[in-house]
Amino acid sequence: MSVPTASKAKGAALLPPPSTLVGALSYGRFRGVDSIGVGGGVGSPAAALEQRIRVAAARFEDSTVASYIEDVVRNVVSPFQRPGRRAERRYRYNIVPTGKIYSPGGQLRLVYVSDLARDELEALSWAITRLGSKEGLVSVEGVEVGEAKQVQGDLRTKYYFRSDVDHAIGEVQYVDFWEGGYLWGKRARSVRYAVPVSEFPFRPREVKVRAKEAYEVGGEVVVLS
Repeated sequence: MSVPTASKAKGAALLPPPSTLVGALSYGRFRGVDSIGVGGGVGSPAAALEQRIRVAAARFEDSTVASYIEDVVRNVVSPFQRPGRRAERRYRYNIVPTGKIYSPGGQLRLVYVSDLARDELEALSWAITRLGSKEGLVSVEGVEVGEAKQVQGDLRTKYYFRSDVDHAIGEVQYVDFWEGGYLWGKRARSVRYAVPVSEFPFRPREVKVRAKEAYEVGGEVVVLS
């Protein structure tokens, strides 16, 4: 998954952003469907679930260690050429530094707070096959569905949250994620998030926050605001 505003140089996102998690969950319902009608426009099938999911967040599993590298990859770059060059074959490809998060044997933990029926949420969760690009294949090893309890105040979380939430400064990395952008032609918002991980290598950490709206799910806390 590329960071916002990436073009020829493709830095990688530290973790799958909320919009990617919504897209991954929608795949089980819309497999083979490239676009749907949304409010008089056309957009990604993920738009059908956007309003049904209150929170989508991810973190590294406690035993996971990850690092960031950039490979040299031959990519199509014609969209980034001047209009007069885009049809010329010699400007079609180029060498592109492409970021990746490497974590051999690593695992992610995802949380969705949603008003979807329990059976549908469980089925869609098991149907997740990739996160982000088609090369981002994943295998789901377990799904738990339960009740989310709304909480607030001084809490601790291992999941990323918007950086404007009051939080303790420490082992937190700041990243920009896209939010929205499911409709064709409508620009997504770039929003800064705080990710509770050590700097290098990446290991999950727990950070103190003062939340206005958060949810306790399976003994853990995800923060909305």
